[in-house]
Amino acid sequence: MRKVYAIGETTYDIVFRDNQPVHGVVGGSTLNTAVSLGRLQLPICFLSRFGNDHIGDLSAKFLSENGVDCRYITRFKGQSRVALAFLDENKNASYQFYQDNKTPRLTFPTVTSNDIILFGSLNAIKNNGRKPLLKFLEKSSHNKAIIVYDPNIRNFDENERAEIIAKVEENISLSTIVKGSTQDFIRLYGTCDASILFAKFSLLGIHALIITDGDKPTILKTNQIEKSYPVEPVETISTIGAGDNFTAGVIYGLYQQSVTPENFDHIDEVSWDKIISLGEQFAAEVCLSESNYITKNFVSKLI
Repeated sequence: MRKVYAIGETTYDIVFRDNQPVHGVVGGSTLNTAVSLGRLQLPICFLSRFGNDHIGDLSAKFLSENGVDCRYITRFKGQSRVALAFLDENKNASYQFYQDNKTPRLTFPTVTSNDIILFGSLNAIKNNGRKPLLKFLEKSSHNKAIIVYDPNIRNFDENERAEIIAKVEENISLSTIVKGSTQDFIRLYGTCDASILFAKFSLLGIHALIITDGDKPTILKTNQIEKSYPVEPVETISTIGAGDNFTAGVIYGLYQQSVTPENFDHIDEVSWDKIISLGEQFAAEVCLSESNYITKNFVSKLI
């Protein structure tokens, strides 16, 4: 059976509104994607690590209850990662992280043809564990998996710019799709022009670029298609997890339409319309609540 693998960090988010904590939730960029796909009953495996503490137990229980295969999660003796998420007046979050105190190696599966892999965020550019990650991605690409990369780059020291860009581009060179926000690309390259970025990234080997920009149009660029998709306005409660769930919608669309590396370059405009629409629906659904993932009610309506 075709599988989906998400690689990333597990974080327990404590959300603040008006500088007061309002709720806590298991989070992390690719984890949010994995939970939504698990609720959709896709065969999703999450590759991560967290402690044998109370937060780790909460995380493991939550993932299992939401249909996420946890066999590739490494538990260690120590503290799990915690984040404080402060919502501003526009419901956007700024973060303060309290890192886990150990970083054991991840356990990687053997990926087969047509599997889908998601990776990204800080976890994808850390020096610790980078060599095994790149080796896994190289092998997965050779085995004809579809690889989705979301840079999800936060602010960084200008002295680190060259090193970070080099790592990001090495990641891009192993990817099929790059999906990122305008903020990601402006921070890295000073531009979010899809034509300029795709011309650069396609030389590295990607087949599709998707750029999101909150409530502004989503841009798709492939070798055959360049299209702008308007975003329906919603009454936003929180934007936490919106981008992660856009990615979940894209992966769900690829899975449902049986997109493979062999037929990827032949995805027509109508099919891309459906894939992008799912991404936007998933993102909008998350913005309507304080959850990091699509709701079970939304899932029942979709299925």
